[in-house]
Amino acid sequence: MGCGSSVPVEAVDQGDQQQQKQQQQQGAAAAKNGSAADSKAATDAESQKAKTTRARRLSYISNDANGAAVNAPPGSAAPAAANPGGKSGNTRARRLSYVTNDPNAAPGNLKLNGEGEGGEEQDLEGGDDPAVQGQLAPEEQERRTLRVNVACMSRAGREPGFKKTNQDNCFAFEKYITEDQSLFGAMDGHGPHGHLVSGYVKQHLPIILVNHLTLEKDVKKALSLGFCEVDRSLANSRIDCEFSGSTAVVSYLKGKTLTTAWVGDSRGVLGRETKKGWEAVDLTTDHKPTAPEEKARILKANGRVERLVDEMGQPMGPYRVWLQYAWIPGLAMSRALGDVLAHQVGVTSEPDHSTMELTPQDKFIVLASDGVWEFISSKEAVDIVAQYESAEEACRQLVDEAYQRWLTEEEGVVDDITAVVVRFVHP
Repeated sequence: MGCGSSVPVEAVDQGDQQQQKQQQQQGAAAAKNGSAADSKAATDAESQKAKTTRARRLSYISNDANGAAVNAPPGSAAPAAANPGGKSGNTRARRLSYVTNDPNAAPGNLKLNGEGEGGEEQDLEGGDDPAVQGQLAPEEQERRTLRVNVACMSRAGREPGFKKTNQDNCFAFEKYITEDQSLFGAMDGHGPHGHLVSGYVKQHLPIILVNHLTLEKDVKKALSLGFCEVDRSLANSRIDCEFSGSTAVVSYLKGKTLTTAWVGDSRGVLGRETKKGWEAVDLTTDHKPTAPEEKARILKANGRVERLVDEMGQPMGPYRVWLQYAWIPGLAMSRALGDVLAHQVGVTSEPDHSTMELTPQDKFIVLASDGVWEFISSKEAVDIVAQYESAEEACRQLVDEAYQRWLTEEEGVVDDITAVVVRFVHP
């Protein structure tokens, strides 16, 4: 028979067909499993994206009066639809009042994603996912016993012959965690990297406070925990905080209870309308190293509180915090976020607090950096804001007035100026 195979040709074809069929079935099963795995991976990715982008929704801006969210970060141009009546998109810098989070979101899902340092706003706010604004349940509508209108404005300072970086920052959440809560803040950075520190605080503190305010019943304690946590986070970040830091004044509104926490010399003041006219109620007191309690803490930590001396040995400028045997760091406040070196000699990030129950006579608050308060008193600020029904116009006028006073008093030198104006709408 020769050397050919003894297996009939038909049997070979049937065997090959059966083997090919088995291979096809196995391939289909593998494809099905792969498709399922791909689907599961996609689902996991979407789930992870949802978790990591929820934090971003805290920073989205809506210019819609009805509360519809606009899918744009603060630094981008305003869509035409978001500016009814042809209003200019450049007002977005002041419209942080309309920043909202998803009111139906579970607070525990809002977690810090660890992306971006101070000043890297686009990494945190510029995601491609749309902001979500859910429909509020009737019971949520009823819980909002006090409504607010908010405007923010930050203006860079001026130094002749030098392009100055704005080291101030601010945030405002008209709806924060739940429908009946709001959060507002102003920060003033200082030092070589002060703009990065204040930017970091702006991005991270509101997110950090979500968990603390949700889990901790004592609001003052929750705010303190948040301040201290963001300070520790700063020390472990890529920002060089040895000689750089930031002030912070934060007001948290829940129902009609207003709690303010602060470090440094950024201030808060409440405008109250009485029969005798407008009254200014200070919500904060500056943390100066000369205050007895503050100075005692610094001295106990082997720090010094002295004024800088010139070549003639004459004291000049404000009292500052120094190391025992060196003229550094020279911080002019006793509490701040960041400032790693100053923290070694008694400067602390633990905030002070004030709490008050708002009445119908309490019309608005102003949170601002010392660029406002250097030449404008609390009473003057209240009188300026009280002249305007619009929070946005009031904020603009306050910042412009502060700017003009700097030009007049300091011969062309102007500090960074930031203000947050919150108007209360009582039921």
